[in-house]
Amino acid sequence: MEITRIRAGTQAPADIDAILPEILAFDLEINRAAGLGEDFDPIPDEVRHSLTSTSEYRTSVIWLGRIDGAVVAKGVAELRLDSNTDTAEVWIGVHPDHRRRGLGAAMLTVMENDLRAEGRTALSSYCEIPQSVRNADLRGAHLAAETGAGSLPVALPEVTFLSSRGYELAQIERCSVAPTAAAAELDLGTDADDYVIETWRGPVPEHRQEHIALLKRRLSTDVPGAAKFGGEESWDGERVRALDAEKKAKGESMATALALLGGEPAGYTQVGHSTDRPTVGWQGGTLVLREHRGHRLGARLKVANHRSLAANSAVERIYTWNAVENRWMLAINDQAGFATWAWVGLWTKSLR
Repeated sequence: MEITRIRAGTQAPADIDAILPEILAFDLEINRAAGLGEDFDPIPDEVRHSLTSTSEYRTSVIWLGRIDGAVVAKGVAELRLDSNTDTAEVWIGVHPDHRRRGLGAAMLTVMENDLRAEGRTALSSYCEIPQSVRNADLRGAHLAAETGAGSLPVALPEVTFLSSRGYELAQIERCSVAPTAAAAELDLGTDADDYVIETWRGPVPEHRQEHIALLKRRLSTDVPGAAKFGGEESWDGERVRALDAEKKAKGESMATALALLGGEPAGYTQVGHSTDRPTVGWQGGTLVLREHRGHRLGARLKVANHRSLAANSAVERIYTWNAVENRWMLAINDQAGFATWAWVGLWTKSLR
């Protein structure tokens, strides 16, 4: 297998145009084989963006493995540039017709060697297991997450591969989906407090950019298991503006709900959706600051944002991801009509 490496933003437009169709075809094959459904199929604008976009905050690298000119394996590393510069989130896929031949191991070895040479020694990865696949092996041996919450069948190829390559199952997330209208119609009653919830669609208004920056910075440390995947991220208004510009460039729109108390931020939630797939929403960050918990703000934020989406967009269903140990947020999602779609294993490895 011949392996080539492409760092985002380094290729000529004509070269990107040449390889984009085969990368899209490969990603589609991987998703269909995984059984995650059409909503998870690759979106052309997003794939192109991953090959062409870089910033002062983040970049990405892909590795393509070919046999007789055809792409049979792909690796991706997402890299932070302004903080946690020793980390990398990696992912590998091998074409279904070429599995169990050592190609994934060969690709991962090259990726790890390249990343180690750049000082990227704290790696994370993930695998996505449809609910039906996990339920088919409930009685077999399972590997428990380090958090003590949740497990995955050890016989699954993804679990076998990552564990055999020295990755440890740090955490499990539940991926759930719900109709937008389900949460939008949820009646939470009246809350006798002074919290105010604002909603908007599109870029963050200038007077709220520092508020969102603070919440995103706290999100990097306050969510369950955050310490296992890097330290605090650096966020300010400028980075919020840069992220909005990046999302616009790849055809993604965000819907945001922000909770305020006395004009200061208390929590937020965001949902993104693509112009190429307008009926599908993807849950972004959700956080209620610790000092503001106990007021049902998580549920209130989600209901407000879903109502905004139901009234102002074509989004029909929303996918969300939550740590299995985050029972409070899972309870909110259950109340809002979310049903389990898949399980996501989050893995870590140190190259030190």
